Order: sequence, then C-alpha cells, then structure tokens
Amino acid sequence: MGLKEQMIRVLGDEQTRRIRFSFTGSGGGTISVDFGSFQRVAAAIQSNSISVVEGGIAAGWAQYNARNNTFNVSTGQEYSRAYNALLVHESVHASFDLSSSTLPWVDNEAAAYIAQGFYLRNSGFSRSRLDELGQPYLGVLIVDSIIRTGTPDSSLLQEMNGTLLSSPQYHSYIRTTFHGDG
Repeated sequence: MGLKEQMIRVLGDEQTRRIRFSFTGSGGGTISVDFGSFQRVAAAIQSNSISVVEGGIAAGWAQYNARNNTFNVSTGQEYSRAYNALLVHESVHASFDLSSSTLPWVDNEAAAYIAQGFYLRNSGFSRSRLDELGQPYLGVLIVDSIIRTGTPDSSLLQEMNGTLLSSPQYHSYIRTTFHGDG
C-alpha cells in the first residue's frame, strides 16, 4: 500500500471516525473538527486535488502545505499509530484549507493537536510513550476533558496555546492568521 492509500485508509478508519470536538478559539470563533473534516480531505486526496508526495520532510514526519495543496510525507514509521495520528494532525490543516477557513494559526495548531490526541487515545496508544511536556500529550489530556465533560478544559487549552506560542518550532507563523484558499 502506498502512502496516498494509507492516508485515505487512516482518514476513514474507526479511530478517526470517533474524532469530534469544538472549542472557542483565541479569536472568539468556534473551531470544529469531526469526521466530515477528514472525509473532505480523503476525497480531495482521492481526486488528486491534494497531492501526497514522498520526501521533502525529515524521517517519521508529515506536513501539509496549503500553498500548493500537498502533503509531504516520509517513510520509515508509516505503519505506526503515532504516525497515523500525525497524518490526522496534518489533515486538520488540510481540512481548514479546503473549507476556506480563516482562523488564528494558534487555534489551527491546537485543533490539530487535539485531533492527534483523539487518534492516539482512540487507538490505545500508551501514554507512557508520550512526552509529558509536548503538545501531543496535552492533546490527549484535552481529549480526556472532552470525554469527561463534553467540552475542552479551558486551562489545558490555555496551556496548549502557551506552549505553541513559545515554541521555536512555530515562531515564524504561530502569531499570524491562517487563510484557507480551498
């Protein structure tokens, strides 16, 4: 199975089907992700509206480029739950692009990490394998709060935003606005 087929399979699997959440973003808007978000991306990959290209990214990573509607994916870990969760994360960005959404990048990334956390939790990924200080771990904790109360814990969302805003990985764009162009 190629990477394109794997992405389509992951975006339609049982773990992804169970992802559903919304929260009030930093700009006051409602940020929502559900199975329809992933169906939209899978259909765009299937129709070649979004390309899946191997390479151009470090081993074990994936990245969605909204400027050219391309997933750059690497090989090496492509059959692991952690990698599938990363594909779900990047697909959140693609979904916001396809729906021509405009939202703060910090909310876009937070939503992607929450979806990644849902996939990890849904697939039974061991918490002991997560870095307790990283965004995927915070995503899982936020998912726990959604399952307990129906809404994300606001203090955990603030912590997620704080880690994103202070991370050197995101410094070049995290304080800007994402503009999806369909």
